[in-house]
Parts: sequence; C-alpha cells; structure tokens
Amino acid sequence: MDQMNERRRTPRVELHHDDDLRLELRHRVQLLDISQTGALISCETRLPVGTRGQVRIGFGPEPFSAEVAVKRHHTKASRTGQVALGTMFGSMDDRSKRQLELFLQRAKD
Repeated sequence: MDQMNERRRTPRVELHHDDDLRLELRHRVQLLDISQTGALISCETRLPVGTRGQVRIGFGPEPFSAEVAVKRHHTKASRTGQVALGTMFGSMDDRSKRQLELFLQRAKD
C-alpha cells in the first residue's frame, strides 16, 4: 500500500493460519415460553439455525444461565419485525437447573 495513503499508526500483520475467531454479539430478546429443555424467544435479528449463545434470565433471587442453540425459526413472534427462535438448552450449572425446576414448578401450581 502507498505510504502516503496509509493512516494506520502501526503496521498490520497478515496471519496465515486457520485459528477460530469468535465475535460475541448481544441481542435483546423476549422470552415467549420455556420448558425443561429449551425456550422460545423473540428477537429482532434472524439468527441462523445452529447459532449458539448464552441466555441469562432473572427468574428469582438467583440468576438462571444456560448455553442455547437455535434449532428452528417459528411463526409466532411477539411484535412486528421480530422473529421467534426455538432454542434448546445445552450445558447449565446446578444452580441454574434448580432455578429452572423451581420456576417451572411454580408455573404449574
């Protein structure tokens, strides 16, 4: 590149290997329904099937957190311009499992 047009203060180095790069993005979602194995969420962004992420929900005094994977797109959405995403829970810690079980039990009663 021409030195006169270069605006960088330090040179870039091109990498020649296939390291995995992750770009973490946050999306505001609305919880439409939830079960022991997954949740239906509404989001402005149509995340591709297979997208993995982390969901955090305030069920009560302790936070619920679990890994999720988008499994399908659903026709049910909460608002215009939003997409409903069927997700499946992956790993979650014991505290989150207990929080989810308590929440689901209270919802049944």
